[in-house]
Amino acid sequence: MKKIFIILIIMMVGVMGVHSQVNFDDMEASFSDFSADVAEALPFASTIGLNWSDAKVRGFPHFGVGVTAGAVMIPEKAFTDLADSLDISLPSEITDAGIGVPFPVYVVDARLGLPFLPFDIGAKLGALTPEMSESLGSDVNADFTMAGFDLRFPILKGNLLLPAISVSTGYNYLSGGVSTTISGAGAVTNGIDLDSIITGASLTYGDPDVRFAWETHAVDVKLQASKNLLIFTPYIGGSYTYGWSKAGGGVLADITFNGATEEEIKDALDAAGYDVDLSGDGFTILSESNGGSLRAFAGVSVNLFILKLDINAMYNVLSQSLGGSANVRIAF
Repeated sequence: MKKIFIILIIMMVGVMGVHSQVNFDDMEASFSDFSADVAEALPFASTIGLNWSDAKVRGFPHFGVGVTAGAVMIPEKAFTDLADSLDISLPSEITDAGIGVPFPVYVVDARLGLPFLPFDIGAKLGALTPEMSESLGSDVNADFTMAGFDLRFPILKGNLLLPAISVSTGYNYLSGGVSTTISGAGAVTNGIDLDSIITGASLTYGDPDVRFAWETHAVDVKLQASKNLLIFTPYIGGSYTYGWSKAGGGVLADITFNGATEEEIKDALDAAGYDVDLSGDGFTILSESNGGSLRAFAGVSVNLFILKLDINAMYNVLSQSLGGSANVRIAF
């Protein structure tokens, strides 16, 4: 009787192991919903940098270079809905923020007046590797690559009474994501059933981290006004940014391929039309989700000769999320 009881337990554990894997189609649908939820936040995130206080456009040889650090809030609901659909628990850094999940960014940005033309041009570049983020010791690690440029044209040069007003258009690229440890009895912690892609195939792994990933190419149009008041320059403006984006996620773990080889599974996923980055170290499922952000912003700089110290706050009208940044630069 005792032996029969032990055999029944072993059989139950085996059955639970089979059914605790999440179906690939269900997982892809969950990450597709996540992609749609963050579509308006990605163009917003790409606008950090080159939001300098002075709206006055100056010609050559006026030049400035500095560093901008900031963050935007990605709607928390996108992460919690995904966690609920996959039956996993996320750390408190994500679930308890209340105003969204912060996505930090820093860039080196520069602006140069152009000779013989009433324009100036700005450029920015920043990157954070997973290794750099992990060294900070948090349970939530972010990484990104950002680059962009803009071209500004003066509408009003400004004088003793009137503010300077300029309009700009630019392009921004942002890729990256957030990875974090997960807990709970979620099916995703035990593996992925790929039977709908290749009969009998699956992925298994142990102790995975969940990965949220995104990429956007965004076009930005911005209107800004500023006024120099002694050593201060307050400014205000608005912009519309439209992004062609991909977003989704997956797991980071040592993958074991069952029922088919890695190459066979990759080929089958490609043939089925899925955008999946798959390797022995993890996989990411991405879905296209285009969208725009309508941004209002305001701030002030303190001007100490050629040294400028700048802070600003941003509000995404469409996703109702916040952002902000600080900049220090040398400009003359």
